[in-house]
Amino acid sequence: MKKIAMGLLIFILSIPSLASSGVGIVKDEDFRAVGVSQENIDRVKTIIAEASTQYKLKTLDKKALEIEINRYILDGTEKNLDKLNELVEKVGVVDAEIIKDRLKYQVEVQKYISTDQYLKARELSLEKMTETQQKQ
Repeated sequence: MKKIAMGLLIFILSIPSLASSGVGIVKDEDFRAVGVSQENIDRVKTIIAEASTQYKLKTLDKKALEIEINRYILDGTEKNLDKLNELVEKVGVVDAEIIKDRLKYQVEVQKYISTDQYLKARELSLEKMTETQQKQ
């Protein structure tokens, strides 16, 4: 159970990263080796690209709010306390949206690649990387 939970966590955290010939560290050939069709791999890449874009946009929104918070702090925390509280609430909303998006995209990805397939493909990829490092 721990292995599956850890795999899901790694899977969620790897969504924003998109490799040119795979998903994260896992290559297309590794997914195909565990039974994932190229069509499903391509769909997952599209989902991950969209997730990555949304994550970057929301991160920019959060940074803009943090800059505004810093400006109000420099201008005087006490006199801007109401505005600061409002901005902190907005940062919290953006953080919540980021987490919700990660879950939403994870569900979408799992329609095309199961957790077991991902874990098996990831293991294959890690074995190949280890072999390559040992040869060097």
